[in-house]
Amino acid sequence: MVSVERIVLAYNSVYVIDDGPGRLLVDTGPDYRGAFDIARAAIGPRLPDLVVATHGHLDHAGLGSLWRKVGVPVAIGADDANLVRDPALRDSHAFDVMAEFVRASGAPDDVVVEIITGLEQRREWSHRASNQREYRPGGAGQRWPTGLRFEGFEPSGTIETDVSDIGCGLAILQSPGHTPGNLVLVQRAEGWLFSGDQLLPEITPTPAIQPLPPGQGEGDWRFHSLPHFVASLKRLAALNLTRCFPGHGEPFDDVTGAIAANLGAIEQRSERVLSEIRDLHSATLYEVADRLYPRAVRRRFWQIISTVQGHLDLLEAAGAVVTREGGFEYVD
Repeated sequence: MVSVERIVLAYNSVYVIDDGPGRLLVDTGPDYRGAFDIARAAIGPRLPDLVVATHGHLDHAGLGSLWRKVGVPVAIGADDANLVRDPALRDSHAFDVMAEFVRASGAPDDVVVEIITGLEQRREWSHRASNQREYRPGGAGQRWPTGLRFEGFEPSGTIETDVSDIGCGLAILQSPGHTPGNLVLVQRAEGWLFSGDQLLPEITPTPAIQPLPPGQGEGDWRFHSLPHFVASLKRLAALNLTRCFPGHGEPFDDVTGAIAANLGAIEQRSERVLSEIRDLHSATLYEVADRLYPRAVRRRFWQIISTVQGHLDLLEAAGAVVTREGGFEYVD
């Protein structure tokens, strides 16, 4: 019989799956002060045979180096391996292309300066998080009791295709979208989905602006997150799964309904974006965002710009808009 134990690590949930002969852990957990000790105590003396990180963000893969140090192998999607070897924005190429994206968005000059300054601060934070020995204070509104650390590590294995059985009746499915190498795990006999950030309770995740893994792109540096995210959701919908164990929040039933709600919300947002492009006929990314969220786009630049860009990617894939120099154009 297969059992699941949820371990709550502040804002994150990790899961121990055990069928007697095998024991697996979904996600490493975030590296805040005491997190690894909490996870070890909850798991008990018998360590997992394998940890599968659903993706390379530091709250889902942050304890990877510590699991490896106690002898537990950690696997991750091949296209996210660079994220655990070296945190985002630390290399100059990643920073430069993100800064150029901001400049090309059509944002006013003062907004461009403000956002690129924020990118520089984020790069410094990423550097500190991966080099500090002590944990920084959590701060007001922090999701974890202290700041997060991240010690880069070499994954024990990288997953390039679906894997039909890794033990405990679990399959690993490629599920790109949230990140390029995003994974989910499925236990088909029980109808279980271990979703990471691919499916969350009452939240439709925002697509991110993120570079492609090194060596990919052929001229387009950016991973088109939302079209992949939608395709991955539709693939999961066809599996008729009955219970979801997400990377944040409580496990929930009616997986099909949650997927349908996500897809419906994405479709509605795409219609709003298309309506603005139709009215303007051609516009920059920032102009579309400012039309949709006039009082918020500057204050929540990355959240809104990422969302609008994601829906423009979807619309372009559907042939409804085309990219032109300096912006986008509606296709009559």
